[in-house]
Amino acid sequence: MTQLGFLLVGRPYHSYQIVFESAATHKQNIPSLASISGLQFYRPKTLVFGFSKGGTVVNQLVAELGLAKSRSMQDSTQTEDELQQIIPGSKEDFLDSIAEIHYVDVGLNSVGAYITDSHLVEKISEHLEQAEGDKGLRFVLHGTPRQWCDTNRSWIRNEKEKLFHLLKSVTQRSGGKLQVCERFYLADRRPDLQMHFEIIEKLDIS
Repeated sequence: MTQLGFLLVGRPYHSYQIVFESAATHKQNIPSLASISGLQFYRPKTLVFGFSKGGTVVNQLVAELGLAKSRSMQDSTQTEDELQQIIPGSKEDFLDSIAEIHYVDVGLNSVGAYITDSHLVEKISEHLEQAEGDKGLRFVLHGTPRQWCDTNRSWIRNEKEKLFHLLKSVTQRSGGKLQVCERFYLADRRPDLQMHFEIIEKLDIS
């Protein structure tokens, strides 16, 4: 069973919006606890999207991931209801459920659009190295000329490049558990406000 969550942050979203979908809509479709081996847990996976100024909230989540303690496998004494839980029940469970982080045309009128703390990136990589199973984390940096080619706010591109290279530098060390890629949209157009919103329609999260 796949449990997938989306966390959307950014203009025009002034608060978190979380939507969870489950492949099993009826309890009878979920295997009983007795049929689940010690390595199989129905953990939700959360995809985080930060749009525009919402990138600052994503930065805070990334910081929390870097500061969080490494988590091993869940306790095998969990109840069946806990294993079937769709929405993470605690801050730790939520952070542990994050599988992808998408920066979507983020930008500010001051520095701080992207996180550039090498120590935090190193800690995230270490946590993934120590994690059991196939737990991984994927970063995708999406952008348009509106943000990445703004000569009056050159720090946006500089911060994006620094974060990309920091993440790239630890991908091999993490055994492939940490991945990063960037996607540039509407590259043949002059920067304008319209493309800042068009990117949402064209977003490629594959």
